[in-house]
Amino acid sequence: MAQILLISLLSGMSTPLGGWIVTAFPRLSSRWLSVILGMAAGIMLTVVITELMPSSVRTAGPRIFFVGVAIGWAFMVLTSYVVRRVSGDHDDGSAISHFRNMGWFITIAMALHDLPEGIAIGAGDAVHRELGAIIALAIAIHNIPEGMGIAAPLRLAGVSKSHILAITFFTGLVTPAGTLISLAFVHVSNQFLSLSLAFAAGAMLYVVAKNILPASLTENWGLAALGGGFGTGVMLLVSQVAGH
Repeated sequence: MAQILLISLLSGMSTPLGGWIVTAFPRLSSRWLSVILGMAAGIMLTVVITELMPSSVRTAGPRIFFVGVAIGWAFMVLTSYVVRRVSGDHDDGSAISHFRNMGWFITIAMALHDLPEGIAIGAGDAVHRELGAIIALAIAIHNIPEGMGIAAPLRLAGVSKSHILAITFFTGLVTPAGTLISLAFVHVSNQFLSLSLAFAAGAMLYVVAKNILPASLTENWGLAALGGGFGTGVMLLVSQVAGH
């Protein structure tokens, strides 16, 4: 238990790493961002297709899997709606207000979607230890551009570097919190374990489809595709080395 919590914590700490990159290199090229986002999309899709889906279906069957995916997707839709409504009520029309609200929207949305990612790490570890580590690696790489996405608008709004690093740090702590919650409940039944894996898959699919892919393709679709192919290859290699 302690080992997977440590792995989950390290995975979550890649979020403040992304925040640090923005504060240290404020003129980071959008071309690099496209590659990183494309890589994150490829990694997460590969994890869903080759790890989460098979493990969930094997554990409790396809019906539980599809129900869990639907719940995970719906959770992210609701999260996005609530955050947009809250942030929209505090916008005075200025550029600084716009970027500040954008930064807080992304922060809240990412923190809420980090929770099912942490659940995915714990649920994966309950199936077999290598799966938990593979999911954590995928999430860690994804969390770097996530941290950058949080930090960039806050930086444009004039938020200090120390506050940006603190915000991304506490956002990253949500991942091990999700893992801790997962570890407390995944052994209740095979159905719950399968549902947890599927819920994480649904949440990750939403993030890829609604956030990562649109952002990466808008910047540079060619580099995004290159990053996606590389990310897919990396995860297939990691999975092969781990024996899956």
